[in-house]
Amino acid sequence: MFNIYYTPESEDNLAEVFTFISWDNVFYAVKVIASIKTTIDILKIFPLSWQSIDTSRRMVVDSKYRYKIIYTVKNSNVYILSISKYKSY
Repeated sequence: MFNIYYTPESEDNLAEVFTFISWDNVFYAVKVIASIKTTIDILKIFPLSWQSIDTSRRMVVDSKYRYKIIYTVKNSNVYILSISKYKSY
């Protein structure tokens, strides 16, 4: 099993998502953050299963609320680099 570590930027991203959504609905903001964290928890078991962006970074998209999570894997560790709204064009 892999260990999950959040960078300061990714922690700020989560706080910004929560703050933005909670202006309208705190309950919904909690649900969105929980969904993102559930997606991140899956990386503990399957960190290499998602899309590779380049040689060192990967991306997974929270399927329910469409937030993209950029991360890197080093040894037995997963480092969450950033979290942002996924926009498909």
